[in-house]
Amino acid sequence: MIEVHLYGKLRRFTGNQDASSASIARVGWESKDTVGSIVDRLGIPHDELGSNKFLNGRYATLESPVQDGDRLGLFPDDMQLLYKWYFAPQDKAGTPSQGSRAPNQDSEAPMSSNEDEK
Repeated sequence: MIEVHLYGKLRRFTGNQDASSASIARVGWESKDTVGSIVDRLGIPHDELGSNKFLNGRYATLESPVQDGDRLGLFPDDMQLLYKWYFAPQDKAGTPSQGSRAPNQDSEAPMSSNEDEK
C-alpha cells in the first residue's frame, strides 16, 4: 500500500476540500510501480503537478520507483515557488544547482541592532 498525501488543489482527488484535515489516498502497490503510475491511478493530470513530488520526504520524479509502504507527497503546480526555495535540485555532492537559491540568500543588507541606533 502506498500512502499519498495531496495538497492544495490536488485535494479534490480524494474528495476532501477541507484544508484543516489531511487529504490522504491509499493506493495498492504493484511491483513495477513508479510515482507516475500512482499519479495516473489517482487520475491526476501530470501538468497539475509541476515538479512538486516527494517520496518518503525526498524529491522524486514521475519515473522514481515506489515500494510497498512508501509515502508520497504531491503538491500542485501553483505551490511551486516555496518548494523551489526549500528543496532546490542538488548535484551529487549536495550543492544547490546553478540558478537555485534559498530565501533571502541574495540579501546583503546587514541586520540593524539597537546599539547602532544609540
